Amino acid sequence: MNSFATGREAKEFLIAKIVEEASLEGVSLSEIERKMLYFTETAWTLPDIMQVNDEFDRDYDQGKYEKKIARLIKNAGRRARKNSREDYATFLSAIRRLKREDHYILVMVQQAGLRPPGDRLKLWGTGFGIVALFVFLIMLAIKYNLDLDRYIGRDGLLYYWLYAMVLGAALAYGLLRWTLGGEKTDKLTAKVIERLFRGH
Repeated sequence: MNSFATGREAKEFLIAKIVEEASLEGVSLSEIERKMLYFTETAWTLPDIMQVNDEFDRDYDQGKYEKKIARLIKNAGRRARKNSREDYATFLSAIRRLKREDHYILVMVQQAGLRPPGDRLKLWGTGFGIVALFVFLIMLAIKYNLDLDRYIGRDGLLYYWLYAMVLGAALAYGLLRWTLGGEKTDKLTAKVIERLFRGH
């Protein structure tokens, strides 16, 4: 796995993979579209990036562009994964290095939804572990004749805590959708859930 020393190295690697994927798929990328992959306001970028950004804002549909690039990133990631674990690990390493800085390309990376190898298995494993724990606790309570109603019945303490948590989450979600909009809220919610399950 290649470890990238700088954000510039990581970005140039990732952009090369996107351009290569576009060529393999026969997807046209204009010079402005290629240069916009370098856009950032805080890190290394092309010297004429602000002029490129002005032209992009004037002549291009940002939503369509992001979908096109996200699809290329997703397909390039799949191709790397199919080639070898090492290729895919290098691909993800470039993304991780870029995440230390603020780059426009990361918007499309997030839309592509690439996951580390075994990540989905970890999510399923965590879910299975939680279910198994609840089953074990119920079996323990039955074996030792514990009064479950005291904790999880309609008058139990745990019932009220769970009810308050679910109600609070629903209210927070509704408020976020009202203030941020549906798409941004759904992305934020997915990110929070993913971080909770992944433990970081």
